[in-house]
Amino acid sequence: MEEKLLSAISTVGFPIVVSCYLLVKFQATLDRFSNKVDELILELRNGYYYFNRPNTAA
Repeated sequence: MEEKLLSAISTVGFPIVVSCYLLVKFQATLDRFSNKVDELILELRNGYYYFNRPNTAA
């Protein structure tokens, strides 16, 4: 692993290797964030329909 990393740094340069690493990490963070937003949307929809259901006790 360390040899591959050093080889990549010497081939393409340190800034490019760091940028690629950060992009991979950032993508994982965005995926988790997207999943949480989807869960929040579902919870909000469920709450909206719960509180705005038609009154059938007439």
